[in-house]
Amino acid sequence: MVSILFTVIIYPLIQIIEFIFVFMQSIFKNPGFSVMCISAAVTLLCLPLYAVAEKWQELERQTQKNLKAGIERIKTTFKGDEQYMMLSVFYRQHHYHPIMALRSSFGLLIQVPFFIAAYSYLSHLEILHGASFLFIKDMGAPDALLKFGEGGGINLLPIAMTLINCIAGAVYTKGFPFKEKLQLYGMAFLFLILLYNSPSGLVLYWTLNNVFSLLKNIYYKIKSPYKMHVFLYLLAFFILCIVGFINYNHRGSLSLRIAVSTVLLICAASLCAYTFFAKRIKIDLSGFISKKESFVLFISSAVLLTVVAGLLLPTNLIVSSPQEFSYIDRYSSPLFFIGNTLTQVIGFCLFWPICLYFLFSDKTKRVFACIFTCTAVSALVNAFIFPGSYGFISTAFIFAEDVEHTAVQSAVNISVSALAVAIAFILLKFRKSKIVTPLTALASVSICVLSLINTAHIASEFKTLSSYRNKDQAGGATSVEPIFSLSQKGKNVVVLMLDRAVSVLVPYIFEDHPELKTRYSGFTFYPNTVTFNGYTSLGSPPIFGGYEATPTAINARKEIPLLQKRNEALMMLPCIFDAHGFNVTASDLPYANGNWIPDMSIFDPYPNIKTYVTDGHYTDLWCKEHDLRLPDASDVIKRNMLWYSLLKTSPLFLREAIYDDGAWCALTNTKSLRKTLNGYAVLDYLPRLTSIAGDASDNALIMDNNTTHEGSMLQAPDYRPVLTVTKFGDGKYARRVVYSINIATIMRLADWFQYMKDNGVYDNTRIILVSDHGPETNVVTHNDLPFQQDQFNAFLMVKDFNASGEIKTDNTFMSTADVPFLALDKLIANPVNPFTGNPITTDAKKEPLYIAMSGMQISGTNAYEFLLDPKKDYYIHDNLFEPKNWVRAAE
Repeated sequence: MVSILFTVIIYPLIQIIEFIFVFMQSIFKNPGFSVMCISAAVTLLCLPLYAVAEKWQELERQTQKNLKAGIERIKTTFKGDEQYMMLSVFYRQHHYHPIMALRSSFGLLIQVPFFIAAYSYLSHLEILHGASFLFIKDMGAPDALLKFGEGGGINLLPIAMTLINCIAGAVYTKGFPFKEKLQLYGMAFLFLILLYNSPSGLVLYWTLNNVFSLLKNIYYKIKSPYKMHVFLYLLAFFILCIVGFINYNHRGSLSLRIAVSTVLLICAASLCAYTFFAKRIKIDLSGFISKKESFVLFISSAVLLTVVAGLLLPTNLIVSSPQEFSYIDRYSSPLFFIGNTLTQVIGFCLFWPICLYFLFSDKTKRVFACIFTCTAVSALVNAFIFPGSYGFISTAFIFAEDVEHTAVQSAVNISVSALAVAIAFILLKFRKSKIVTPLTALASVSICVLSLINTAHIASEFKTLSSYRNKDQAGGATSVEPIFSLSQKGKNVVVLMLDRAVSVLVPYIFEDHPELKTRYSGFTFYPNTVTFNGYTSLGSPPIFGGYEATPTAINARKEIPLLQKRNEALMMLPCIFDAHGFNVTASDLPYANGNWIPDMSIFDPYPNIKTYVTDGHYTDLWCKEHDLRLPDASDVIKRNMLWYSLLKTSPLFLREAIYDDGAWCALTNTKSLRKTLNGYAVLDYLPRLTSIAGDASDNALIMDNNTTHEGSMLQAPDYRPVLTVTKFGDGKYARRVVYSINIATIMRLADWFQYMKDNGVYDNTRIILVSDHGPETNVVTHNDLPFQQDQFNAFLMVKDFNASGEIKTDNTFMSTADVPFLALDKLIANPVNPFTGNPITTDAKKEPLYIAMSGMQISGTNAYEFLLDPKKDYYIHDNLFEPKNWVRAAE
């Protein structure tokens, strides 16, 4: 219960504080200045609340003054129960209740949630540790400015904080009763006790809060009818100065600076307009929305925002791949992340707005209702009409494609949103709130129903995953033990699929690091290799199942369920090797049994085939061995699911700033680094995961690895994972993430190959490295083809038995379906597919190959085929780099 209350009440404030800190840190590059900015921003945000508090406190003081004589008379005349009864009657007659005395403490109560939020964020902020600012040597520790003896000292900053707080209290309570003064001074000393041994960064924040409070109190004591106008104009000028500084400084994300500057300029313009027109034009919304209508409209809009951002968008994301969000750290079910996000959104869209709504006057409440109506309508338009197409998103919340939009797209988005808002207000203008409110209620109910359907599907998928998940591997590895076997005297075959490895970068990688040419001795690089689809679902089956597993060949076997055909494709090579006496190990085969986390139980009928799921199994152990501290994967999801909903409900022009190149307005890139490490750790551990036998046994390793699929910059020149990358390399594409992860993969495999050479198993090992598809956007290739050609250019490198010499390049036309033939060639005579009885050949290349640009969708739950579209698909022959060789299938 406490955790839920914290998430609802405090977490929204933590996110606001974090955003301000991260944004200012990107500009100042100094955590001390960033802390100062947090204090100033929080003070400005709270000014309207302080204004309300001041009115309530003044009302309470005046009420107490008016009732004082009567209360003293009753207390003098009556005793015991009679006194209590008479006081109760007296209070009722004057429409007062003793609990209203809390109004005098409201100014202090405002500070409590902000203090808890700041304490939660700043007291554990690693960037403060060791950071100096002015006279503070370490903002992550108590200041100990006054030192004596060895190791002793007095923390002066908390004392200064308390003195300033007392001065501010003295200014504010001048002429007030002793009771109110005692309350303020008591609170000041309480904070001294609480913060005396706290990190100086946190104490600096609260000290500056007290300075701003002192200035605020001095302002309230000024007797002038123009002080409010002067203050608002000065505040607008101050905001303009901030905007000027932000853009003059030219640091941080450009999109984020533009977005923040736009919001600040709107605020400054609003302040000036309000100050100038407040006395000249009377704006009365009472004829537009009644008091009762404003509350109903406000609540219905707030609920609609809550269910869209807290239920529908998270469930839509998770239902696309429930197993990706399963068994994350200590949370087994993905339903937890839905509940957590909903709780966060309740805080943002319901709890705090409702609190603010009831604090203000009826006039302000009507403004609140209008603002929330606009926000809800705009959110619906953005989420449903302009969802954006950014490719797949990982559990590290990194999109496959860039989040960016043209000026025209943004203008259309704003125009449609403005039109929708205008229609809503036209209905309100003509007193049609009886239409608007039911519509919002109907929309909320419909969204809840859709979310429940998604949730039921997620629960069903999780139940399926739970039934086959390997419990022994659930907790992650505590040590590295060999699971792959190679022999010195027999034949070894390694087929390793590198998900989304980029073929067109290979020449640049070997040019930038020529030492790799000898480390890849005996290898042949086939740049002219095509894949049959641009994604893993359709692109991976041909790698393991050959030409009988291409999209068109799978569709041709209409009588067999699609899932069975995909499984048979994955099983073909391991089963052939097993049938011919090889020791076979299959690891992480993509979408085995249709599951994101491979269900390797498809090999249960073949007890001699060893199976493993290694992806993510060694991540925490690798981090421990390399002293790399990463946030838990669940922490990333808990935080960024909320930001994902914010992005989807925001206008297009703000989305690039919210996404912030995958940082989501956080401090580090460690959120994507964990996802990269899930595969990278396996590659780095391959020498330790491989045992060498001195016998003549034959071995086959059929594997998949996802390192090249993820997006993290790594530290050059060895391309190792670090928290902050400072060296990127000097190559043409060295600053590209896709280059970084591809060269890291090639280097770690080179380490494995050296291990093989050192142990006498390299020459008698055939190695095939292949990707299922390339990147979703062109990295190198530029032509006029209406699709991303690099996405359909597969990575293929082959080393045959006893091959030697520097890596060579062969421009022969190849496809990923050639892999089974290459793996079995001259090892097994006349191999046949055990599931169809057909021979394994490459004869299909005699005709142009059908490449499925479409086909991501399947025909129903119990599907039998991919839904291919000849209008989108192409044929290719001979040379994929010749645009004329790509012919649309429909033609």
